[in-house]
Amino acid sequence: MSTSPVMGFPASSLHDLARQRATVVTEDEAVRNLARSLVRRVMELNDGGSVQRKPLLDVTEHGVRCLLVPVAPEPHDLLSPREHEVARMVGRGYTNKQIAGVLEISLNTVSAHMRRIFTKLGVGSRAAMVAALTGENLAAG
Repeated sequence: MSTSPVMGFPASSLHDLARQRATVVTEDEAVRNLARSLVRRVMELNDGGSVQRKPLLDVTEHGVRCLLVPVAPEPHDLLSPREHEVARMVGRGYTNKQIAGVLEISLNTVSAHMRRIFTKLGVGSRAAMVAALTGENLAAG
């Protein structure tokens, strides 16, 4: 029986261990892919509907409960990288004119970014936009 020069273990045992580890990784990836496929299919059956809090699927199999509940995306996930940049500058107190100068874009482009940000976040002011992105509750103040 040959041994590994590095570890002193039998070479066949190392190969078996490597094969087992590769199998586990492959099985884990297969489970992830199945879960992704399941979620996509359930969403299709739900007509890709609006985000609701009621479960799309609630199944118990072999003592394991699978519960699929849609969640609303986080506000920052809705914005493009450029919109993030503009919003971050607004949060730091920059005016639209200052943002245009720093980013070397027109004032109209900054205004367009602001309109899209407001629409995506469902807000109507700069303060509400910053609060939505930082998770602050303006009503609590």
